[in-house]
Amino acid sequence: MEQEIVGGAPGFAVAARVALPHVAYRAEEIDSALEAAAANARALGIEDVIISNTLSSHDFLERTVHAFSALPIAIHLSAGGFVGRFQHARVVRFGRAAALSLTRLPLGPFEAATKRWFDIATSAAALILLSPLFAIIALVIKCDSRGPVFFKQRRRGYNTAEFRIWKFRTMTTLDDGDTVAQATDGDTRITAIGNFLRRTSLDELPQLINVLKGEMSLVGPRPHAVAHDRFFERRIADYPRRLNVKPGITGWAQVNGFRGATETDEAMRQRVEHDIFYIDNCSIGFDFYILLLTLISPKASRNAR
Repeated sequence: MEQEIVGGAPGFAVAARVALPHVAYRAEEIDSALEAAAANARALGIEDVIISNTLSSHDFLERTVHAFSALPIAIHLSAGGFVGRFQHARVVRFGRAAALSLTRLPLGPFEAATKRWFDIATSAAALILLSPLFAIIALVIKCDSRGPVFFKQRRRGYNTAEFRIWKFRTMTTLDDGDTVAQATDGDTRITAIGNFLRRTSLDELPQLINVLKGEMSLVGPRPHAVAHDRFFERRIADYPRRLNVKPGITGWAQVNGFRGATETDEAMRQRVEHDIFYIDNCSIGFDFYILLLTLISPKASRNAR
């Protein structure tokens, strides 16, 4: 078995390759090889050394760190493979115990409280100010086609809790079963006024009610129909992580143009990648930035249908 000790300044250069037999090896041989590797690193002026985390021998790791700690360099344990998937992986301590923390809470207590109060104040004010517009849209919907003004559908929210999302009705159908067909261009189920409401995203305004109730936030991953969640969570590894925060009326994926129907796994995977990025980097400042892009960025209305 061959292990590589790598370093570089300013780029990466191989300092040494230490070959370990599959059978027991002598400590003197390992110490000699590590001494040569450290001398090579010193001669090359290497500033960082990365030790592969695939090394199974605790004794070898101890000897490797000891050999290179005599140099004025930074020593790292490789975070490739599984650990490399997590952007915020770091060592944390609980008393005397140390652990490798792979993920963090999306928001701390203060940020979570600030976000919630902002959601309440903004959604309440918007519902009051937009009430005349709500009345006009409701009247047009009733005159345009038969059926209710609002469309309610089961969605999954924070920590998989189900809720009923509010939208202005834009279709002649009210699908909410085990199979929900996504809207497509030229979909005959979309009403005349419904097409306008979807293109302008006005059909989403009643979700301010969900925000006021605490089921959604102004910013977060867009909630999907429960049937779609069940379908994609079996096909995309990180899909369930979308529910680690409250869903939003707008989100990082939407302002980057990833909205509308997801007709392929790849289309959904790209949306999920943006949602996970938001979860791993969410902050109040990031939320304000997304809200601003929602208002001014052409990408925010791309694929609206």
